[in-house]
Amino acid sequence: MTKRDFFITKMFYRMLIPSVISSFGFALADMADALVVGSRLGETGLAATSLALPVYMLINLFMDGFGIGGSVYFSQKLGEGDTEQARNCFNRTWTAVLAFGLIIAAVINIFPQQCLGLLGTVPSDGEVYTACLDYIRIVALGAPLLMLNVVFANFLRNDNNAKLASVGFLIGNTCDILLNIVFVIFLDLGTKGAALSTVTGSLIAVIIYMPGIIGNKAGVIKIQRFVPNLRQVMRFFRTGFSTSSKHLLQLVFFLVINRLLMEKSGESGVAVFDIVYNVSFFTTYLYEGISEAAQPLVSTFTGENNESDCKYVLHLSKIWALILGFFVTVLIAVFAKGISAFFGISESLISESCAAVRIHCIGFAFAALNIINEKYYQSKDIFLPSFIIVLMREFALLIPCAIILSEFDFPAIWFMYPLTEFMTSVIFALTRRFTVKKTEYDQSRILRIMIDNSQDSIESALSQSRSFCESLGADTKQEFAVTLVIEEICMSIIRNAMKNMPGGKIRITLNALENGDFALNILDNAVEFNPFSFMTKKIKNENDFDIDEISMTMIKSKTKKFMYRKSSGFNSLSVRI
Repeated sequence: MTKRDFFITKMFYRMLIPSVISSFGFALADMADALVVGSRLGETGLAATSLALPVYMLINLFMDGFGIGGSVYFSQKLGEGDTEQARNCFNRTWTAVLAFGLIIAAVINIFPQQCLGLLGTVPSDGEVYTACLDYIRIVALGAPLLMLNVVFANFLRNDNNAKLASVGFLIGNTCDILLNIVFVIFLDLGTKGAALSTVTGSLIAVIIYMPGIIGNKAGVIKIQRFVPNLRQVMRFFRTGFSTSSKHLLQLVFFLVINRLLMEKSGESGVAVFDIVYNVSFFTTYLYEGISEAAQPLVSTFTGENNESDCKYVLHLSKIWALILGFFVTVLIAVFAKGISAFFGISESLISESCAAVRIHCIGFAFAALNIINEKYYQSKDIFLPSFIIVLMREFALLIPCAIILSEFDFPAIWFMYPLTEFMTSVIFALTRRFTVKKTEYDQSRILRIMIDNSQDSIESALSQSRSFCESLGADTKQEFAVTLVIEEICMSIIRNAMKNMPGGKIRITLNALENGDFALNILDNAVEFNPFSFMTKKIKNENDFDIDEISMTMIKSKTKKFMYRKSSGFNSLSVRI
């Protein structure tokens, strides 16, 4: 590990573990409906939950569109040191998803028969129709809670509160699973019970998040009064649309595949598809969990115009996606028969389901690369490459593969997923140079320095900073201000937070902005310490002040903006000079 990579690697791993744990919990919760309903109602229950999948896709469309786009903007503003805009972003985002959740709830419950017709089931389908109707009505009513659950978790993770986000997710998903058993099996509520457990689990998670949102003093996010800004909210949606569009495309795909399977093999074919789709949660959510760990870092580094650190985070994400994905996929393939039987399907369908699950596993490596690339460019607010990956994976390649392969005998149709993932990876690799523009920001305008808790290291950093400022033509006054701020902050950290700490490290990133300002970002691994907390006032008698108060007074007189926050276990300081 290089000195430069020390902080990035540590920050990534601090985010990785809770994100992956949360993702597995989410996968289990999403599977719970199918598992419990299948064990109670068999193929009919599985077919009903599968037919209802487009409703979830509609909810996810707005949830990810606003939620992911908002959290990307939030992290970028934190990277710029603008806490006010970051806080406004949070409040505008959660109110937007709440509004759209209420609209979804109203439309589906006012026009249920029309909605079911679009889903591919009619009253003549009997039990499948009734079960699906019961399910979507309750899910729709809970749409606001389902959306707030994910949006709050995303923002808490970006606000250095990944622990609370993970706890809320895990407890909420655990309650979802347990309540599924209670409502469906013990109370015999059928698909109504499955939907109620999902909504209740989200409600519990939202309640758990509240201490980190209402009256939050440690972080940035806080529910408070704000000025609505429709243009900004739509910008969030545009950023998140590269990912949320997959839900729109999946909605179309589910409508096509459900109708196709109903025509070819009836509810048994739809039931097998539901098993394959639910099993895929384990790998899909794993890759998305890794991406969620990377997103705050990539978005923050993008806000700092720090391209090399963005690429290093991408490198770490791909490595862990391939390693963890491999082990999970092997386990799924080995135990495919037992997993299939667990869904409560008939003995005659188990062999078909087992084959379908194993075939699906073939494309795991390509799926890992596709999802990581998609989320990476989204985190950088680069729309086109993310959208192209989503378009190919969820629509442009997947639907033609499904239609063509359905014309062949079993098990040809189940090759649609691995074939799509492979072709997407190849096409993206061949077209990336045309879809991904190289950063226009000159990386020679960024200076990175790693120092330890010694005077010699600080002197070396000051010398490098002077040379950097001179190379860019900064005037003497600004050069003095830059070196003064670096020296005083680093000395304050060493004096107050790194006593008797031989492994203490400070990472300095100095960014020469196009407008002539310098953006200074400092990370350190000392105990929690905010140099800006020292009281400053007009100095009348230097004996009335200690050295840190004098230092901070000088710094604040030379800077335009300054911010401190605890980020991924480290002290993070942003200064505009």
